[in-house]
Amino acid sequence: FDVSEQHAGNGANTTVTDGGKGLDLIVSSSNEIQIAAPPYDVRNTPIGKGSFSGFGDEAFLRVKQQLASSPASGGNYFVTVWLQVQAPTGIAPLTSNAWTYLPTLAIGKGWGDFDIQTTVGAVLPASDVAKLGDQIQTNVAFQYHLMKVFWPEFEVNWTYYVDGQRGGLNQVFLTPGLVIGRFKLADGIMFTTGVGYQVAVSPNYRPSPLTPAYSNAWVFTSRLNF
Repeated sequence: FDVSEQHAGNGANTTVTDGGKGLDLIVSSSNEIQIAAPPYDVRNTPIGKGSFSGFGDEAFLRVKQQLASSPASGGNYFVTVWLQVQAPTGIAPLTSNAWTYLPTLAIGKGWGDFDIQTTVGAVLPASDVAKLGDQIQTNVAFQYHLMKVFWPEFEVNWTYYVDGQRGGLNQVFLTPGLVIGRFKLADGIMFTTGVGYQVAVSPNYRPSPLTPAYSNAWVFTSRLNF
């Protein structure tokens, strides 16, 4: 379960609840299926422009395949690919009106208490590409394990808009954060929580098309593992 409090350069404030998280089912030693709930947005816009709330497009299904891995006692790494499918189920102000496919490659490597995790993926709408545009998205997270339950981290998110209304633009966010866990709640049930603050550092604010998508955001996360 995730919550993000986003503040855009045009004065709009948006609370995004959940954002595609849901139930992860490990169906074999190397396969995982995620069944996700739709995000729920509450947006407050500047005076005179109105406010609204409702569900956004649902990235409802993700199929994940682990290609290689080694535990901490060995090489301490993983290589994984997944494909996520997003349906245009959101309300009118929030939907893209297009089915969207999100293929992703994820790699992680640990050295003792320090690790790096990175993803490289694409956002590929099946229609209205001239407006929505294809995207390349990358994320790099640097984590350190401290005092058994603390995981201070720093993330870099980079998006390149290949085409569409933002074609040729880049968007970069920096996110310092802290993850705390795992805590044992009961036999076989663990709890993890975290908080981060996200800041857009590129490009300079432009109102149309709105870029970056927002200027800063608080991000809160929690997990139940069983």
